[in-house]
Amino acid sequence: MSKMSILSALSKSGSVHASSSYAAIDACHHVAEAILSQAAHEDIECILFHTSTVFDLDEVASEMSRLFCQIPVVGCTSAGEFNQSGYGTEKLLAIAFLKSEFSIATALVKNLGDVNFDKAHDIASTLRNTLQKREIRHETEQHFVVSMLDGLSRHEEHFLETFASAFGNIPHLGGSAGDDLKLNATYVYYEGQFYQDAAVLLLVGTSKPFTVFSIDHIHSPVSKLVVTNADAESRTVYEINGEPAAHYYASLLGLKADELTPDVFSLFPLAVFVGGKYFIRSIQKVDLVTNGITFYCAVDIGIILTFIQLGDCIEALESVLESLTIKYGEPDFIYACDCFLRRLEIQQSNKDEEIERLQRKYKIAGFNAYGEHIHSVHLNQTFTGVYFAKN
Repeated sequence: MSKMSILSALSKSGSVHASSSYAAIDACHHVAEAILSQAAHEDIECILFHTSTVFDLDEVASEMSRLFCQIPVVGCTSAGEFNQSGYGTEKLLAIAFLKSEFSIATALVKNLGDVNFDKAHDIASTLRNTLQKREIRHETEQHFVVSMLDGLSRHEEHFLETFASAFGNIPHLGGSAGDDLKLNATYVYYEGQFYQDAAVLLLVGTSKPFTVFSIDHIHSPVSKLVVTNADAESRTVYEINGEPAAHYYASLLGLKADELTPDVFSLFPLAVFVGGKYFIRSIQKVDLVTNGITFYCAVDIGIILTFIQLGDCIEALESVLESLTIKYGEPDFIYACDCFLRRLEIQQSNKDEEIERLQRKYKIAGFNAYGEHIHSVHLNQTFTGVYFAKN
């Protein structure tokens, strides 16, 4: 029996296009077998999983509930999955937190647009009370929050700001669900069912040393652009500097609007300057009919967007992880929400082996998200996670 208190398993590659139902069952069985070969069923506190949408989600829901019956199981769909085996797509990742060092309370939040302070405080209070009733209790400073949201709901900013008040100083990280870059529908999973327009929250108490952190690799600003026409509700910019947005953005890169793809967005991001720091506002898609650019984060008329020069993604990540190791001790595990645009950037730069080296060295597992959450802020193109040190 493994002495580790956090386990991860990534499903093997399969012929998902032959039968999404069969592939889903096979993926679920693969991760369950890997985890249950290392930990007894009754020793698992919670299962957190991330799944590709190429699988039949009804089968995923059914099998994960059956294979881990009587264990809280939560998760979301993703735009990629990874652990020590490197980046993957069209896979299922499962992470098991063991009772030996974790107490976890979970909640489902529906109708994200209707979330208010009273509701958020009630949910946060219920989660706290649940952990207080456990046999093993952890002090407040030993708690952190994980959130997963419908990544196409456009409610991240409101949700995070509202729950930041409810949870107070408790560290908070998370990510927005993906759907393999299809941009059709993203889901969170709770108690045997997938939901849209919803979020899942985990209040985690642990005896392990940990810290919540977020990394970007912004190097320097290049040029500034003014949004002159936009629809804030849909996060769509129609004009930049008085010109059709998609056409103008493409022309600055020497491209045509129909050549704009996620690969381009990953290498040539735009950012906003808030509180003395640049935050990337990643582009989701362009509409060639309206020349609109839709973003993953909030935008509005009058904001200044800045073209950003990126630094080396791998160097930035390794530098921060080395610093965390010096400060907190050798890593036991890192759970991460890594923007899918970072994965595209790394793959375009042929740095797959370098990221795999870091994922093995620091025991990293998580998913590629449509946006990352750190405390009350919705981010793009970051690596956001929780670092667990060895006791």
